[in-house]
Amino acid sequence: MSNSLPGNRFSPEREDDNEASSPVKPERNLLAAVLARAICDAFGTAHCERHVVRSARQWLFGKLTPKKPFSFAWVALHLDLDPISLQQSLRGYESKPEEIQERLSLLR
Repeated sequence: MSNSLPGNRFSPEREDDNEASSPVKPERNLLAAVLARAICDAFGTAHCERHVVRSARQWLFGKLTPKKPFSFAWVALHLDLDPISLQQSLRGYESKPEEIQERLSLLR
């Protein structure tokens, strides 16, 4: 049985059309979740092992490598965010832990 029959709701062509017109992109949601998790791990009050916090901070504040898939800069760019500005904003929260906690509550 072929997936591209006229009455069939699923076909590779229709899937492409649906993705192009859909305002929600699963890949974008995944990248947003990766970024949110790193921010929560780096700044959150939940008990995390030191290596988790250190790893999250290294990922957030390390060298910007926008061509390396899933690096902080690459994720930020794919979310239409400026990685340099985002890093600077996050660094500002290091001296204002109460402010970051308020914002982190929006991610949960």
